[in-house]
Amino acid sequence: KKLATEEVSLSERKGLVQSELSEVEPLIEQAKKAVGQIKSDNINEIRSLKMPPDAIRDVLEGVLRIMGNPDTSWNNMKKFLGSRQVKDEIIDFDARRITPHIRKDVKKLLAEKGNSFEHAVIYRVSVAAAPLASWV
Repeated sequence: KKLATEEVSLSERKGLVQSELSEVEPLIEQAKKAVGQIKSDNINEIRSLKMPPDAIRDVLEGVLRIMGNPDTSWNNMKKFLGSRQVKDEIIDFDARRITPHIRKDVKKLLAEKGNSFEHAVIYRVSVAAAPLASWV
């Protein structure tokens, strides 16, 4: 009897998770597609900045943190953007690598600097950073 109750409970939870996943998956795919369409020239433009605007810095910090890179200095951000496979690394990133600590860090960043991740704000600052903001 206990086993049957647990099976029902698991089945209900599975249904909830599937429902949440079906809502989130299209957004994830849309963000990945947008990242894939970033032009190399736009990435190079960001890299060439002496000091990026705060919104770009915040978005790149979010990307680096999600990817498990704790060094969020501007030099490291430029090095990351300079990688030939930067777009593929982001698109192919396995979300299962996000630890509870990373999730907490990024949530804090989004809470403190949420305005930087608003599409209208970041798009005005950088066409290339806007898809990265939606990915975060």
